[in-house]
Amino acid sequence: MKKLFYSAVAVIVILIFTGCSSVSPYDFGDNWLIRENDMPQFFSKFDLFYIGKAPADYGDTHDIQFNWTKTHTNDIFGKKVRVFAPEIQEPDVKNVTAALEYYLENFHAPGHPFVLLAEGKAADLLYAAMKKVDGLTVENGFIAAYLPDMQPKTAAQIANDFYWDDLKAAARGGDYGVIVTWTSCINNEKMDDPALKKGIYCINPLNWKLSATLATAADNIKAVFYMPSHKNRYWRKVEVKNFCGAVVNPEKGVLEIKCPTELLHVFKGKYTRNSISIFAGNIAENAFYRTQNLIKYREWKNIK
Repeated sequence: MKKLFYSAVAVIVILIFTGCSSVSPYDFGDNWLIRENDMPQFFSKFDLFYIGKAPADYGDTHDIQFNWTKTHTNDIFGKKVRVFAPEIQEPDVKNVTAALEYYLENFHAPGHPFVLLAEGKAADLLYAAMKKVDGLTVENGFIAAYLPDMQPKTAAQIANDFYWDDLKAAARGGDYGVIVTWTSCINNEKMDDPALKKGIYCINPLNWKLSATLATAADNIKAVFYMPSHKNRYWRKVEVKNFCGAVVNPEKGVLEIKCPTELLHVFKGKYTRNSISIFAGNIAENAFYRTQNLIKYREWKNIK
């Protein structure tokens, strides 16, 4: 009997030290800015996993981070989407990977459509995290990762990074299992990244073309901005229809954007963290369109 007791104790100790009983910080709601796992999945067209943080000069209170996140998710995609946005105090590849992994293992139902969203530095972190996790396949419901202003890459580099999951750079507005990105050049700002050159992948979020086909302001469904400094809290979210046009410059690998600057965030002379806001309506509409295409494909496959 004593042997059995000591054996049981030994097993418990082993389990503890091998991490089998470890607790993830994402087990707790406090570590999520938005976590809509209580919404039944059949009510949502797709899940949206978002990584982002308000610019430092906006402030770093929970209220500001929450409202920044809400403006970039719920306010853009509406009520037919379940949003998952972790609050990551130290954004790095390890922590972003842990958050994405936790979502896939605990909140995502196999096969249910899901979309990833981030911009700038956060997009780089999410892209790196995507290479480390399992489950990013069309069969598992992966629709697209919208990652504007991540580090420039060619379509071939993107395909090579995700060859095992058969993910590619988006070629048009309706494909799925894709990475969607562009490098914003706003109002002719100086682009000093040596990686920007002919052959860099860049898609226009207003017409979903890779070519130098101009999209006008009429093609811009709406822009959505968060203005934390506005004295009236009801005006801190600003929506503007037909905000601006854009065109791809294939020679430089950038998306040239001409737009009013009053609502844009500016840091050290650069228009950082504006891409999701500027093209909010088009990103949301496109995510629903790509999702619907996957649903139709599944229906056709079942009939066949």
